[in-house]
Amino acid sequence: MRHQQPQLFLAIRGTAAALTALAAAEFLGLACPYWAAMTALIVIQPTRGLLFEKSYYRLLGTAVGSTAGLLILLGTRSPLVITASLCFWIAGCVGIGNLLYGLRSYASMMAACTCAVIAMSGYQNPAHVYDIAFGRVACICVGIIFATLVTALFTPQQSRTELTARLKRLAADSVTWLAVLLRQGNGSDPARLEQQILIEIAEVENLLDAAGAGSFRFKKQARHIRSLIASLLSLLAVGRLAAEQLARHHDLDRRHGRWLDLLADRLDQLVEDLEGPGLRAHASEMAALAAKLRADLPLLGRTLVGLVSSLRPVLLELDTVGSLPEEEPMNRFLRHRDGQEACRAALRGALAIGAVGLTWALSGWAQGPLMMMATSIMISIFSTKEHPAQFVGQIFIGAAIGSAAAIFCRIVLLQGVSSALVTGLIVAPFLLIGVFAMTQRRTAIGATDATLFFIFTTQPGVPFAIVPIDLALGATAMLMGVGSAWLAYRYLVPINPELRLRSLLQAIMGDLRLLGQGASDEVTGKLGARMQHRVIRLVVLAARFDTGNLALIKGGVTALAIARGVQDLREVQETACDPSGAIEETLQSLAGLNPHSVTPTEDLNRAAHALYDMLGPGQPENAVFPPTVPDSPAAGARLWGKAKALQPA
Repeated sequence: MRHQQPQLFLAIRGTAAALTALAAAEFLGLACPYWAAMTALIVIQPTRGLLFEKSYYRLLGTAVGSTAGLLILLGTRSPLVITASLCFWIAGCVGIGNLLYGLRSYASMMAACTCAVIAMSGYQNPAHVYDIAFGRVACICVGIIFATLVTALFTPQQSRTELTARLKRLAADSVTWLAVLLRQGNGSDPARLEQQILIEIAEVENLLDAAGAGSFRFKKQARHIRSLIASLLSLLAVGRLAAEQLARHHDLDRRHGRWLDLLADRLDQLVEDLEGPGLRAHASEMAALAAKLRADLPLLGRTLVGLVSSLRPVLLELDTVGSLPEEEPMNRFLRHRDGQEACRAALRGALAIGAVGLTWALSGWAQGPLMMMATSIMISIFSTKEHPAQFVGQIFIGAAIGSAAAIFCRIVLLQGVSSALVTGLIVAPFLLIGVFAMTQRRTAIGATDATLFFIFTTQPGVPFAIVPIDLALGATAMLMGVGSAWLAYRYLVPINPELRLRSLLQAIMGDLRLLGQGASDEVTGKLGARMQHRVIRLVVLAARFDTGNLALIKGGVTALAIARGVQDLREVQETACDPSGAIEETLQSLAGLNPHSVTPTEDLNRAAHALYDMLGPGQPENAVFPPTVPDSPAAGARLWGKAKALQPA
C-alpha cells in the first residue's frame, strides 16, 4: 500500500478541494453550489501550468456558453425552438472545436455543453434563470479558486528535463539512422530505426502543448521545437530518397563505398558528441560537416544544414534561463485541420441534440432536459477523441455506478439531513473513493464520470424534498443521454480510428495531387508544412490502433519523400530544360492521384517509384548520391581527399 501513498494524498487533496468549494458556494448562496465541487475536481491537473491554463479555458467557455443559454431562454420558452437553437449552437461549437487543438478546443466544447446545461436548467426553473446563469459562472470561479488554493502548492511545476533529454536523443537517433542508412542502404535496420524515430517525433510533438501550459516563454520555445521536428521529418524524407538511390546503385566501386563508410563513421562520432553535455559546440561541428556534405551531396547536405539551423536555437533556449533573442523559426509547421471531420462532428452534434430534443418536446417528459444535458456534454466534449464510442462506453459504466451510489446516498443517508457539515461528512467518503480511483490508470475514465455523476445526482448543498422515483428517473434520463451520444458516435454519424486514418490518407493524397498540379511556391510551402503534421497524426493513430502500423508509417514517410522529390523536380524544371518532357509527365501522374482511392498505399508506391526513377543517376542535377566515380587517378585523389576531410581529428 506504500506505493499508493502519492495517489492517496492526491485523492485527499482533491476531496478537500471539492468540499471546500462546495461549502464556499453554499455560503455565498449561489444557485447549484455542487457545480463548484465538480469544477474543483475537473480542473485538478498533474502540473501547475496545466491547472492554471485549463481553469482559464474552462471559465472562458463557461462564460460564453452561459450567455448563449441565457439569451436562448430570454428569446423563447418553446421546447422545439430551444431544441433548434441548441442544434445550431452546439453544431457550431463542436465544428470549431474539432478544428482547434488542446485547451482551446476544450473551451469551445465547454461553450457548447454549458449552453445546453443553462438552457435546460433555466427551462425547469424559469423563476431563477438569471441566478442559474450567474451561479454557473460563479461556481466555476469558486471551484477554480479552491482547487488552486488546496492543490496548487502541492502541484509541481512542469518539468521539461524529460522533454529536453528526449529532444537530444531524437537528434542523435536521427544521425544514427543516417549513418546506418549510408552503410546498409534500404535494409531492415534502417527501416526499423525510421519507424522508431517517427513514433518518437509524434510523441514529442504531442507533449508540447502540455509542456508549455501556463508558460508564455515555453510557447515561444515550442515554435522552434516544432521547426526542429519539421527538419527531422525532412531528413527522413530525404533519407528515403537516399535509400532508394543506394538500392539502385549496386555498382558503386570500392573507393566510393569506402567514402560512404567514412562518412557514416563521422556521423557516429557526431552522435557521441550530441549525447554529451557540450551541445552547442557539437552543433557547430555538425554545421561544418553539413557544409562539406552540401558541396558533394546537395540534397542531403541542404537537409542537414536545415537540421543544424533548427537545432541551434532549440539547444540555446533549453539551456538558457534569461530572456531569449527574438528569432523566427526556420521551418513552418502547420497543423492538420480536418474540415471534413469537423463538419461530420457538427452534423453529429446537431442530429443527436435534435433527436433527443424532439423526443422531449413531443413527449413532454419532465426528465427530458436532464437527458438533453447529458447528451450535450457527451456529444461535444469527447468528439475529438480518436474512438469516442469506446470512450463513452466506459463513461456509461462509470455513470451508472455513480448514479446508483448517489441514489443510495440521497435516499438512505441524506434523508432528513439539513446540516451542511453533516452532508459534507456523509458525501466525503464517496468522493474520496472516487477521486482515488481517478488516480489509477485503469479506472481513471470510468471513475471520473462516476464521481461527477454522483455529485450531480446527489446535489449536495441543495435542500429539496426527495421523491425516490423522481430521483431514479432523473438518473435514468442522464444515462439515456450518455447512451444517445454513444449511438450517435457508433451509428448515426460514425467515427473511429479507421475512419480517421482513411480521412488522413485522403488528405495526404490530396496534398500530393495539388503539388503535382504545380501550385505556387507559397502554396507548395504550406502544403509541405501541413503534410508533415498530417503524417504525425497518421503515425499517432497507426501506433495506437492499427496492428499493422508499420505499413502505414512507411506510407507516411513515402508521402513526405514524394513531396520533397516534387519540390526538387520543380526546381530542376526552372533551372534546366526538359526536352523529353519526362519531368512534366511524372508530375502530371501525381496530379492524377485520386484522394478517394480504395488502395491509397498502392497508389503512393506507384507514384514513389515513378518519382524515384526521375531522381536516379540519369538526373545528376538532382541526384541524392552522385553517379559512380570514374576510375581515374584524378577522381581517386579527389575522392580520398573528401574521405580524409571527413575523418575525425
